[in-house]
Amino acid sequence: MITIKNSVLTAGTASLLSLGSLALTSPSYGFSLNLNSWYTIGDVNPISSTQATLNSGSFYTVPTGGGADSLEDFLSLTPGSLDPVTSIFGATQGSATKQTFTDIKVGDVLRFDYSFLTNDADNAFVTINNSVIALTASTPFTYSFTSAGTYNVGIGVVDVDDTIGASKLIVSNAKLDAVPEPITILGSLTALGFGVGMRRRFSRKNSASGSAWDIQ
Repeated sequence: MITIKNSVLTAGTASLLSLGSLALTSPSYGFSLNLNSWYTIGDVNPISSTQATLNSGSFYTVPTGGGADSLEDFLSLTPGSLDPVTSIFGATQGSATKQTFTDIKVGDVLRFDYSFLTNDADNAFVTINNSVIALTASTPFTYSFTSAGTYNVGIGVVDVDDTIGASKLIVSNAKLDAVPEPITILGSLTALGFGVGMRRRFSRKNSASGSAWDIQ
C-alpha cells in the first residue's frame, strides 16, 4: 500500500512540477490575426485570412485630407496626419485596413510581415490610435504596447504628391503575442506548493507507521 501511495504521489508531484516549469518558462503566447475579418477602405484586394494586398494609384482608392469617407476619417485621424513631412503636396489618395483590439495588456506585441513595392514617392504606414508609423523597408513590423486598453490599429498605403504611380503593400502573418495572465503563474505556483506539501505530509505518515508495516 505504501509503495502504491508513494508512486502515485511521486507521479502527481512530477506532473505539478512540469506544469509550474511550463508556466514560468513560457513568457508569452501568440495567436494569428484573421486579416479577412478586418475592415477595409479603398483598393484592398486580394485578401485572405493570412494576407492582404493594399493598393494605391488605382481607380478604387479613396481621397485623403479629412471629411466623410476619407482615409483619415476611416482611421479616426486628424486631417493631414498621413502627409509625410518631406512631401510637397502631401498624401492624396490610398487604401487601408483596420481593426480594434479591446483587451490589450502591457507587453503585448503586434507583429506582421510586409513587402512595400513602389517606384514612386508613395508611403506605407501603420496607425496605432492617433500615431502614424511609416513602413520604410520590407522587414517584419513589431510594436510593443506600453499601456493597457483599447487600441485602433490601421495599416495603409497612400499616393504622395500626385495621384499616379501604382504602389502595393502586401501584409501577411499578422499576429498578436500576448503576455500570460498573472493568475496563470500564481495558480501554477499554488498547485506546485500543494503538491510539495502533500508529499511531505505523506512522508511523515509513512515514517511514523514504518515499524508496523515492517513487522508484517
